[in-house]
Amino acid sequence: MKNFYLFLLILIFFLFQYSVLGVFLKSGQIPNLFVALTVSLAVISGFEKSLGWVILSGFWLDVGSFWIIGSGSLALVIILWLIDKIKTIAEFRSKRHWFAILLFLTAGFSSVLFDALLELIFKTENFFFTDINSVHLFSSSGTDYILKTIWTALLVIPLYFLVRRILENSKMILPKE
Repeated sequence: MKNFYLFLLILIFFLFQYSVLGVFLKSGQIPNLFVALTVSLAVISGFEKSLGWVILSGFWLDVGSFWIIGSGSLALVIILWLIDKIKTIAEFRSKRHWFAILLFLTAGFSSVLFDALLELIFKTENFFFTDINSVHLFSSSGTDYILKTIWTALLVIPLYFLVRRILENSKMILPKE
């Protein structure tokens, strides 16, 4: 049942990121919910247990974007791997304030890293496929980009507790029998 809830959460994120958030925020300010989910899954479950969910999240991210399918998945898997290699944040779970600060910083750094990895992927595609139009999505400065990064980092904290609850208790939403 927890797999169903996690799948449903990913679909809700897809719909929410590509439809609802566009109504309230400018396109450059929309937080990347899939990066926040990747950070949460990396801290909760580690690389091996989260890999399939991160690839599925990357697929939905790619479907909603105009880049080649697999680019977002690759960037998310690299972020998952890097967070799994660090593992320092997991040691601070008992100290709630430090854990929240480290989770916030990890999500902010992962959001910037995700954008940098996509830029690198786009430049590589442009190098090998010269007939593709040059794509430059992200400016590394500006108020919109800073707000996007802050929103992503802020959303990872409640998302972490939601995903942890889904993974711990598969009967989270169903009434008790």
